[in-house]
Amino acid sequence: MNYNFLTVSRPEPHAMGRALAEAVGVELSQVDVAHLDADPDARNWGAAVLCAYEPVLGDLALSWEVFVTDGVPDPPAEVTAAERVARATGTTVLCPAVGLGLPSTHWAVTPEGQRTLVREYETEGPEPVCSVEVVEEPVFDFPGAQVRLLPEVYGADGYTYPITDAFVAATDPGREAEPQSMANRARETLSVWEEFARRAAADWAPLGRYPEESYVDDLRARDRLTDRLRVADPALRGPLARAVDEIDAIYRVHTDADDGAFLGRLTRSGSAVKDRGWWWQRRPRRVPWVR
Repeated sequence: MNYNFLTVSRPEPHAMGRALAEAVGVELSQVDVAHLDADPDARNWGAAVLCAYEPVLGDLALSWEVFVTDGVPDPPAEVTAAERVARATGTTVLCPAVGLGLPSTHWAVTPEGQRTLVREYETEGPEPVCSVEVVEEPVFDFPGAQVRLLPEVYGADGYTYPITDAFVAATDPGREAEPQSMANRARETLSVWEEFARRAAADWAPLGRYPEESYVDDLRARDRLTDRLRVADPALRGPLARAVDEIDAIYRVHTDADDGAFLGRLTRSGSAVKDRGWWWQRRPRRVPWVR
């Protein structure tokens, strides 16, 4: 198993070794820690845990590349190991949030046990510069980071689209429509609207949160559906209208009418939001980007 950590401070190698030993449950003598450019002949290649580190610049100070051999029984998951290292070294630790968002998406864990998602970028070159640009919750060590949800994290995993699938079955059962055809563009937009309605119905599962910019973008998808209905040919318009009506019903049930007050504030458009579609005149039962 491999761990990739970035730390805010630079613990001494012996402190790094103790932290890794505690994190994976081995004796300190079974951990070898050395600078990335250290003499290979001076390394203990038979150790159960091997760690190579190098300094970085910017918001982080040290990069750790950790290899845990197969001889270590049940090594913890990377983020769990990061939490243990943070607690043992007294410094905030970042590790990749595998399966969430983009390669820049990391977990940040503090010595006090806080865990939140952050966006971290690293420049290439002889002296890498690491920057934490966005954090989902305030982290003391990154005062300059913007605090907001990461849209790239909140993908469509786990959602099904029965209404959109029924529309496709009625209009393009062989999935032969050209990418830029009206049928295919309608399908894409319809799936966005259906996913959004089903998120609201599921109280924003699976993560229980949803970024405000994504929320507004999804409402704009409903705007596009109105445009597509206006120009669609009769054979397409009927099935599309029925699908939109079904999804609209889900959205209505799981939102509340408020005459556009909520979205007027959110989009800073004030009463101008009243000139938009009725879906802009409703608010979520629970605001998903506020805890």
